[in-house]
Amino acid sequence: MSRAKRGKDRNRLPPFVALPWTLLNHAAWRELPPSAGKALPFFLGKIKTGYYDPARYTTEFSFSYSEGKRYGFAFSTFARIIDALVRVGVLDPVDRGGLRSDGKSYNLFCLSRRWERYGTADFQPVEWGEFKSRYNSKNGGVKKSR
Repeated sequence: MSRAKRGKDRNRLPPFVALPWTLLNHAAWRELPPSAGKALPFFLGKIKTGYYDPARYTTEFSFSYSEGKRYGFAFSTFARIIDALVRVGVLDPVDRGGLRSDGKSYNLFCLSRRWERYGTADFQPVEWGEFKSRYNSKNGGVKKSR
């Protein structure tokens, strides 16, 4: 094995999820329950773009309750985690999952920067419990137009 190749492998970092100091020192982080703080890296790791990539905050991703269970969160705890992350502005809901006429669908989220304004008058609250799905079961399973 060549010396150049060995040096390259040795200096490579393993995969990781960045939690910036601005988030860790913010009131939004301090008000998160411990379980939501523990789950946040799993949500951040779903986005496979660079930290400074503008598509980071527009990319939609799914996170199912069974996936949360696989990471060690009970269903009720995972529901509270989603509620807390949406409430403080780390996540924005895109579509609410659940049972559908043709099977199951997953919750869709995108990352948000609303947390930067958390605790100020500019903050726009969003409640996960009040969020409505794009899906309208009364019109035969057609998604609502946005």
